[in-house]
Amino acid sequence: MITDSWGRRYNVEMQVANKRDMDKRARQYLFKLMEDGFLRRRQEYEELHAAYVIFILPFDPKGKGLKRYSFVYTAKEDPSVELNDGSEIIYLNTKGAKGKVKPGLDDLYRLIEGKPTSNGKFISRVKETMNNYRRTEEWRKHVMNTEEVAEAAKQLGMEEGLITGVQNLISVLRDYGEDNQNILQQLKQKYGNTFSDKQLEDFLKQS
Repeated sequence: MITDSWGRRYNVEMQVANKRDMDKRARQYLFKLMEDGFLRRRQEYEELHAAYVIFILPFDPKGKGLKRYSFVYTAKEDPSVELNDGSEIIYLNTKGAKGKVKPGLDDLYRLIEGKPTSNGKFISRVKETMNNYRRTEEWRKHVMNTEEVAEAAKQLGMEEGLITGVQNLISVLRDYGEDNQNILQQLKQKYGNTFSDKQLEDFLKQS
């Protein structure tokens, strides 16, 4: 959550997955901003500050090709009539081609999409901030954790593939009339370096 010098409150997040409940997620974030900014005693309603939820999205959330979707409360009977409560939900679509956004924001879209950017002041500050963050301990821990998760997923996938291979071999050998003793012997020869004798015996019992 960010508060600027005018007291306006922002929740800015990158949402990488296009989930069906994203609109309600945005509403929840907006409510939290409003809740945190409730008036204290003797304050006037006009002192309520504006609240913005901004999602940066590497996908088109509404399928209309807009670079930016800005949502405010309007009258159903006449959408040109707005409820001026100072709240707004904004979806920034990096895939968008329609509409205009500021050059700095367009540069941010290009950066997220892996495309060349200008050397403008805003994007240069973004890149500098990113480079500084990459030198922090927090970033190193994040990278290490990400690599560990990826390696664990890789190992899990490899193990599942090997288990499938064991099961297929058992099935084929049984089709050829081999008894369990001979099957177990062949499993040990082929998969003995990967699985223990007990694991192979368990696979045989379960198949």
